[in-house]
Amino acid sequence: MSFRQQQFRRLFQPVAFRKFRSEYEGINPDRPLETATIGFDETEPLFRTFVNDTPETAAFVDEFLPQLGMFLQGPFPLPGRRTTRSAWDCRGKSGAYSGCGIDAESVRGKRTLDIGSNAGYDPFYMNALGAAESVGLEPHPFFMHAMFLNAVYDRPEVSFFNAGWEDLDRTYLGDFDWVSCLGLIYHIREPLQLIDKIASVMRPGSRLLMETHILSETSRQACFIEDAFWGDVTYWWVFGDECLMGMLRSSGFKDVKMMFKADCDSRNPVDPRLTVEGYPAGARAWFTATRG
Repeated sequence: MSFRQQQFRRLFQPVAFRKFRSEYEGINPDRPLETATIGFDETEPLFRTFVNDTPETAAFVDEFLPQLGMFLQGPFPLPGRRTTRSAWDCRGKSGAYSGCGIDAESVRGKRTLDIGSNAGYDPFYMNALGAAESVGLEPHPFFMHAMFLNAVYDRPEVSFFNAGWEDLDRTYLGDFDWVSCLGLIYHIREPLQLIDKIASVMRPGSRLLMETHILSETSRQACFIEDAFWGDVTYWWVFGDECLMGMLRSSGFKDVKMMFKADCDSRNPVDPRLTVEGYPAGARAWFTATRG
C-alpha cells in the first residue's frame, strides 16, 4: 500500500463522513446526476493517464469508494474502468480553461492554487497541464474525496489541505503564479475579505481565475441572498458583473475581464426568470485578472 493510501486510511472516519454525506446529498435530492450515463472512456483524457490499474490500487478503491458516496465534482476515471458517481459534469472546464487562456504553455512550471477545491478536479487538471506544484484547499469533508483520488492517482506534485480561504498565509503556503477560485465567492459572507486574502498569496503579475454566479444583466449592484437559493442555504450573493470586477480592482487587480457567461436554469417550473425563492436565476461567468 502506498504512502498516500496509508495516509487516507488513517484520516478517513467512516461514521463522521456518513453523517456529512447525508447532509449534502439531501440538498436538491431530486436533481438528476449529470454524470449518470458517462463511462470511463468519456472522462477527461488527461485524467485517464493518471489511472494505475494495479491489484493493490484496485483493492483500495473497492474498499473505500462505496463509503465515499456521491462526489460533487467529476466524473473521475478509476481502476477497473470505473468512474466516480458525481453530481456535476466538470468536463466542460477544459473548454473554459482554454477560453480563459489557460493551457500547457501558460501553466507549465508554475505554482498553482485552487481555493475551495472540493474533490480536486482543478488541481488535477493544472497538474496534467504541467504545473510544477498544484495545491488545493478544501475546508469541508469533501477534502476526503480529494485525498482518496490523490491516493489512487498518486501525483507527487499535487497536495491538498483541509483548510479554507481564511487560512491563506504566504508564510506557510508561499506565493503562487496562478490562483483559481471557482464557485466559491457567492458562498462567502465577506467577499472583499476573500479577495484581499487571495491577493496576499499572489506574486506580482500572477493570474487569477474566478468563476461565479452573477446577475444576467450588466450591473454594478449585488443581490443579497437572505435565506436560500435553489434550495441551497449556503448562498449569500449573486453579484452584478461590473460589481464583481470593481471589487477585484479595489483589491489591486488589473486587466480584470469577464471572459464569458451563460444564463442559468431557474429550476422553477412556474417562472424561468426567478428561482422558487423569488431571486433572479442569473448566469454563471468566468473572470480573469492580473495581480498588480
